[in-house]
Amino acid sequence: MASIIAEQADGRDSLGRIIVRLGLYPFLWTVKLGTFYLLWHTDIAPENLSSMSAAFVFILCLALELVYPYEKRWGMTWRSLWSDFKFVVPNGLTLYALGFVLAYLGIKASASLSGPASNWPIAVQLTAALLIYEGLNYAIHRAMHEMPGRLGNWLWKVHAAHHLPPRLYLVMHAVFHPINAIIIRVVAIVVPIWIMGYDQIVVAMFGMILSLHGVISHFNVDMRMGWANYLFVGPELHRYHHSARADECKNYGATLSIFDQLFGTFVYRPGVPPRDLGVMPDSGLPDYDRTGTVLALPFR
Repeated sequence: MASIIAEQADGRDSLGRIIVRLGLYPFLWTVKLGTFYLLWHTDIAPENLSSMSAAFVFILCLALELVYPYEKRWGMTWRSLWSDFKFVVPNGLTLYALGFVLAYLGIKASASLSGPASNWPIAVQLTAALLIYEGLNYAIHRAMHEMPGRLGNWLWKVHAAHHLPPRLYLVMHAVFHPINAIIIRVVAIVVPIWIMGYDQIVVAMFGMILSLHGVISHFNVDMRMGWANYLFVGPELHRYHHSARADECKNYGATLSIFDQLFGTFVYRPGVPPRDLGVMPDSGLPDYDRTGTVLALPFR
């Protein structure tokens, strides 16, 4: 089966594809801004709004991905979905639950703790939260790919699981090693929140932005972001991070692309997909459907 749901539109330039290509990203941000408004003007708990917003975006994007795939060869198959779930069940669900708990604790901590950012304007707090997170994430992520020596080799083994699939689609976002997720969540998200003392609403908005770009970065749909690629990370940039070619496997940012631009790891080729995804055949790494072997990599 080439894909779980066959492509419903004929041609690259069907009306539906054009609307999705040009209008989906602004629409998703409109949804997020509407959620931000609800944060300010309703009594709905921030963690509940965050969860509802994330679920809406994921379901919408999954439906569009199944109807309007960008590259059919990257699409989800029953076999790849089963391989994905072998990661989702033992560690994906646990880690997403951990992520929710950490986000919840961060929001609650921000409501009771003070820090250097606690008296800053909301916009300044949000900007600081994004920059601090992305700076730490960029450093860790790049080290996982490029650091030499024993530590660098271990970090790559922790991270390699996410690069083994030769496809790229929403559900594949859950293919990762638990240690990888714990490192990023604790070092780049939770600790800075506790230290900086952001406002509760800022933490919620920060989490929603990370969630949005975490989902769409693995999106197998021709969604164009235009000039926004020079600020945020989306599918046009992150596809190249999953390229099997070492000279293309850059773009280490998760939400912001500015550190890639600052440090020379920015790869942006509008309308041109990478030829091959995953890792090279001579990498010595196991196939990602060998879940136990992949999860054991950091311990070998």
